Amino acid sequence: MKHGAQFMAVRDSRKRRIPGLFTRNGRFYALLWADRGDGRKTARRFPLMDEHDQPVANLTEAKDALEKLRGDRRENKLPQGGRKPGFDSYADEYLALASTQQKRKATRSKECDALARWKAHLANVRIDRITTPMIKAFVEKRLRGCKIGGKAYDAASPRTVSLDLIALRNVLKAAVETGHLRELPRFPKLKAPEPARRPLLTPGEFDTLLTCCRARTEEGEPPTKNGEQLRDFLRFLAFSGAREQEALRVRWSHVDFAARRMFIGADENFTAAAMTIGTGGTSKNRGSRVVDFNAQLESLLREMLARRASDSSWLFPSPQRGEKDIPAKTLRESLKLVRTAAKLPKVGFHDLRHLFCSFCVMAGIDFLTIAAWLGHKDGGILIGKVYGHLLDEHRQKMAAKLTIGIAAVAEPERGAGVTG
Repeated sequence: MKHGAQFMAVRDSRKRRIPGLFTRNGRFYALLWADRGDGRKTARRFPLMDEHDQPVANLTEAKDALEKLRGDRRENKLPQGGRKPGFDSYADEYLALASTQQKRKATRSKECDALARWKAHLANVRIDRITTPMIKAFVEKRLRGCKIGGKAYDAASPRTVSLDLIALRNVLKAAVETGHLRELPRFPKLKAPEPARRPLLTPGEFDTLLTCCRARTEEGEPPTKNGEQLRDFLRFLAFSGAREQEALRVRWSHVDFAARRMFIGADENFTAAAMTIGTGGTSKNRGSRVVDFNAQLESLLREMLARRASDSSWLFPSPQRGEKDIPAKTLRESLKLVRTAAKLPKVGFHDLRHLFCSFCVMAGIDFLTIAAWLGHKDGGILIGKVYGHLLDEHRQKMAAKLTIGIAAVAEPERGAGVTG
């Protein structure tokens, strides 16, 4: 009858036993008395690993790893006993957590897709056996494009791969909280390229876009049937800095003409004129924000109010709403037709947000206020990096006003020499 390999006590060069150190099948193990988690202690064996999560190779490394484990025991950082779940099964547990279910539907969908790729890559690897080389191998696959789990993927950008890494990190953080992991493995750092410099939509181009919303073709037909609504929508984005989907969800109850403000990302039953507490909402970062009226925004809203659809509570109701009061789902097809007529094929709705922010900067408004209007939580850091670009004409005007603390230097007369 065959028996499995036995744990053998390790001895030093003088044949003395080294307390707590054993070998089996050529690998080193530590034997420590540790808390079981219920107030009682029991003897537990731990495989000794090096800093790269590989089995230690010699007695010296084994002694060092043993001392590190003893230090972890003193700080109550020993991993919990028992066999850990595989990544695939634990990822499913993570997706079913209440905290995960509270995320937006679109966020959950993207996270689920990313974790499906991780499950295909890691297969049945235990949650506590995921190493940095495994993560790095996945990153390399995604960056160059390859098959993962039988599905072919094109080469992904560093930003896209970073989102995959965030999904994995979320699962492993949950594993730490549930005691399956002691600490996260080291994640590779991806250096995303700087965003390409894009030309800012000029006021002239913006005006051309608005004109084309009402224009007629040679046959007397408009470029789109809802050109008037699109014209209102484009001006609303440019005068408020709202994102496309945020703007489509604004109701007239979210507009407070008396206080000269409106709320972006407010809930369905919210009334702008009411006294409020809290910060929740439906915008991109699950909050709501106040956008104070500027002269153009107020004028636009009053103009729209005068011709408001009596059967809708939305600023931009759906043209196909029938008896239901629903907002327009999208105006992108209309924008494509109008921008083609305007010969501005690359203009998107987000360019109007850029336009709003840039003119705020040029007006001398502080970054903190602009960030509050845009819904940024960084106090204006992103604005300084991305949205702070200015029109060349404005920059030249500002440079002409610059004096560095001394009198301006007069140009020397032609022909005048310099004496030494």
